[in-house]
Amino acid sequence: MRKKFIESSDNITGKIFEEIFDKNKDLNNLMLLGEILDKLSDGVYITDGEGLTIFVNKAYERISGTSRSLFIGKKMEQVIKEGLINTSGTLKVIENLEEVTINQILNNKNQVVITSTPIFSKNSEISIVVTTVRDVTEINELKDKLDESEQNILMLKYLIDQESKVIYNSHIMKMILNKAKKVANYDVSVLITGETGVGKDVIAKYIYEIGSRKDGPFVEINCSAIPANLIESELFGYESGAFTGALKKGKKGIFEIANNGTVFLDEIGELPLELQAKLLKVIQNKKIRKIGADKDIPIDVRIISATNRDLEKMVSEKSFRQDLYYRINVIPIHIPPLRERREDIIPLALHFLRENNKINKTKKYFSDKVLRIFYKNNWYGNVRELKNIVERVVILSRDNCIEEWDLPEDMVNCNKNVQKKNIFESGSNLDEMLDQYEKKIIKEVIDYTNSQKEASKILGITESKLCRRIKKLRI
Repeated sequence: MRKKFIESSDNITGKIFEEIFDKNKDLNNLMLLGEILDKLSDGVYITDGEGLTIFVNKAYERISGTSRSLFIGKKMEQVIKEGLINTSGTLKVIENLEEVTINQILNNKNQVVITSTPIFSKNSEISIVVTTVRDVTEINELKDKLDESEQNILMLKYLIDQESKVIYNSHIMKMILNKAKKVANYDVSVLITGETGVGKDVIAKYIYEIGSRKDGPFVEINCSAIPANLIESELFGYESGAFTGALKKGKKGIFEIANNGTVFLDEIGELPLELQAKLLKVIQNKKIRKIGADKDIPIDVRIISATNRDLEKMVSEKSFRQDLYYRINVIPIHIPPLRERREDIIPLALHFLRENNKINKTKKYFSDKVLRIFYKNNWYGNVRELKNIVERVVILSRDNCIEEWDLPEDMVNCNKNVQKKNIFESGSNLDEMLDQYEKKIIKEVIDYTNSQKEASKILGITESKLCRRIKKLRI
């Protein structure tokens, strides 16, 4: 070590170290300096003005997991070429002639913050570059755990605030669940409408689980997933030998299986017209007749239907029976798309994240930027698309923190394009744009708190001022 230190201390470097100790300009003080630097808990990496490594302390060895003998006497370009580090603050200093601070992940996966500082000679040239290296791996891990805990606490808050397993935070979903509660104990037909993926099946199961028939079976059938020539046998069953390929012992249909329980007819708008007439008869008479049978079987079921089609339009086009429409639509429940109830996006994303962490035994969490992108995204595939995206990024993201670059590129680009359009293509002047943003913020806070008093506290203004802003902005 002594020999290497002497060899690497050229005239310029020697003068630098000697100037640090004004008293005795001798080799002992240079060695003392090395011993002092070796006592530091932060790493120290020193080069001359051309990037030649002249000193590396013990802490840097420990932090990097690499012997300093591999660095001493090498220029930084060579150090990078040999793969000992992936970027150099020293080279940035030499290029820009100013102090540089960068975040870096070392080969042993330790996360560090490095600050490279130039020391200039009397003729204003860089004579030495001193780089300090602080290991922030543990700090970042603690931050990761804190962020993860905060998101878990937020998720638990949503769950504790609700009696059901339905994840929501919007006022409209609260109204929908209140309506579902009111009808749950009555044997009336319910028609749930909404775009594909909004969660119609979730509301159907919610009604079943809190209703008077919760101890009976819940049987679901997707009317669009079964060929037209088979759907009758699926709904009503068949007797032995009813048709070629039939089971010898016959088969029960879903109505018979669901006796004393609930039948959920998903995508009922896809039901063929001839089957619509038979379904209407079952609802009216509370009896079914299996294919090949000569007598009816009494049944006692509650029917919940769902569709993403406009049944009223189909009735006018005579592709859906009007009498059946009225029978299944005693209680209508419409679920808006996710983009119209953005308050539900973050709770749902956190819920799906929690589920996937449990399944995959991971500890992933979202960065704030990802949550903002989620909130602004239009989610044309609704809850189903959100669930799919969360499942994908949990598996494919490299680190525990899910960042913007882990998301599908089209989602990130779409978000950026929307922001640009909102700002540059709105045709509004500055005052109008500020009013638009203020209106948006106030509306979101009021929707979240459902109280002007609480909203004024969050916004940091008086309730009377909030009322004036609401009136002016026509919220």
